[in-house]
Amino acid sequence: GSIIDEACDAIHKAVKGWGTDEAGLIEVLGSDSAEDRTRIYRRYETLYEKDLERVLKSEQGGNFGTALRLLSLPPNEMEATLLMKSMKGIGTREGHLYPILCGRSNSDIKALKDAYLKRFNRDLGE
Repeated sequence: GSIIDEACDAIHKAVKGWGTDEAGLIEVLGSDSAEDRTRIYRRYETLYEKDLERVLKSEQGGNFGTALRLLSLPPNEMEATLLMKSMKGIGTREGHLYPILCGRSNSDIKALKDAYLKRFNRDLGE
């Protein structure tokens, strides 16, 4: 199998059965490039007919679970999620927005807006 399939298999084994192999999840999601994590995210659903983000959410909570879920997402979807969380509720946490938005080109901003619309069915500019 391919390296991506092997990574998906390692994740599947880490969450299969009773308990979670946290070290296994960290090894796979923490050591791959953003490009490979995007491939893993897409391939996992094809192989196991389950959304990787939902699988991780059911396995891990708290800050660690949030970090794993964010790592599992393609970069623009991860950043769209961080933007949504920063703007959710009363007030906006501007300090969380600056690192995501500053220094981006117009095409990068458009890609981020597209990811936000796809993920949350809302225009980021509204």
